Amino acid sequence: MKHLVLMLIPILLMGFSSPVSASDLRDPPSHYQALLDRLLRDDMDKEFLFPLFLDHRADPIPNRMAISLLTREIPEIYTKFLTFESILLAKNFLRQNLDILQEMERRFDVEKEVAVAILLVESRFGENIGKHRVIPTLASMAVMNSTENLLRNYSTIWEMNPEISYDWIENVANRRANWAYKELKCFLEITRPEKMDPLEVNGSIAGALGMPQFIPSSYIAYAMKKNSFKEWLYDAEAAILSIGNYLKSHGWKKGLPIYQQKKLLWHYNRSDPYGETILQIAKRIRN
Repeated sequence: MKHLVLMLIPILLMGFSSPVSASDLRDPPSHYQALLDRLLRDDMDKEFLFPLFLDHRADPIPNRMAISLLTREIPEIYTKFLTFESILLAKNFLRQNLDILQEMERRFDVEKEVAVAILLVESRFGENIGKHRVIPTLASMAVMNSTENLLRNYSTIWEMNPEISYDWIENVANRRANWAYKELKCFLEITRPEKMDPLEVNGSIAGALGMPQFIPSSYIAYAMKKNSFKEWLYDAEAAILSIGNYLKSHGWKKGLPIYQQKKLLWHYNRSDPYGETILQIAKRIRN
């Protein structure tokens, strides 16, 4: 199987077309054809979709289609949030937003220090809500299970570790692509009624949005907003209430044992070091 797949790679890569600009055609570029067909079957509007995906700003991002054997979720990446400067910043944010944080505690039974800790780690209180265009980020991930991309990933990974099977790569790609498709569809549903350019909305490398870094499906399910999605992205009050609503909806209440708090924080970010860091920050804010 390995040799057959590797022999096919040059042939398939030769047939993989480069991105096509909107000025060249009226049909969507081939790399997004299957994705757009699926969105259309799910009742998305062609007149809304096609201008977005014909725009060069929506061109695929190669590294978002790559499968890595490495993990970023190591304790060291979170140490910067435990410095004196970071804890002081968090305490200042708590003091400046005390009224809404206390309201959040009353409404959702979530400790205010936990919400502040999440906002520090997720976006440094809105300072960094992400620099990646959400549409190409999620769309690239949504097509990572195409035959061409599977073979590229298999070729790259086989060079590093020949023990990794094609089936394993295919399973990983299918899982991530299906997740990204769902989130892309949610994002398009969010932005369609808004008076904004969806291609100018930035987020994380996973398409997370705003001060609390909600993925699009979490925004739909848990966001607390006064007005528009555009305003929600940078609204501290909305972020605080959204986090409270999210945690309560997943079973949070004051006084939970630490192991249960960590388990619930796993829903927010599937990382043990993340949960440990949030609880350490919250403890230091209280002191």
